[in-house]
Amino acid sequence: MPATLSLVDLKLRCHLGVPVAERKRPQTVLCTAVFPASSLSRAAAADDLRKTVDYHALGMLLQSEARRIPRKLLERLAVDLARVACRRFRIPWIELELKKFVLPETRHVSLQARLNRKDLA
Repeated sequence: MPATLSLVDLKLRCHLGVPVAERKRPQTVLCTAVFPASSLSRAAAADDLRKTVDYHALGMLLQSEARRIPRKLLERLAVDLARVACRRFRIPWIELELKKFVLPETRHVSLQARLNRKDLA
C-alpha cells in the first residue's frame, strides 16, 4: 500500500449554500485531504521537500480556492478543490471529506469523495 499524507480538519472559509442568505456570510468548512506521498523512499533518503508534496503549500492552495468564488453545493467545492490540488501538485488522486455546520440537531453534514486527476480534466 502506498504511503499517504493527510491534512486533517483544515479550516476553509467560504461562501457556500443553496439559499442566497446562507451564501452571503462566509462560513467555516473543515476539510480533510488524503493524498499519496510522491515517493516515500526518495523523499526519506534525500530528506528533501522537493521529493514529496509540500502539505503547507497544499493547505494554503485549498484555502485560497475555497475563498475564490461562492458555491451552492459541497459537491462543487470538492471538485474545485480536487482539481486545483491534482493539477498543482501532480498527484494522481485526492480523497476529501468536507464538513459543514449548518443543520440544527446535527454535529455536521459531510461529503466524502475520492477524485482522480484524469477525471478532473
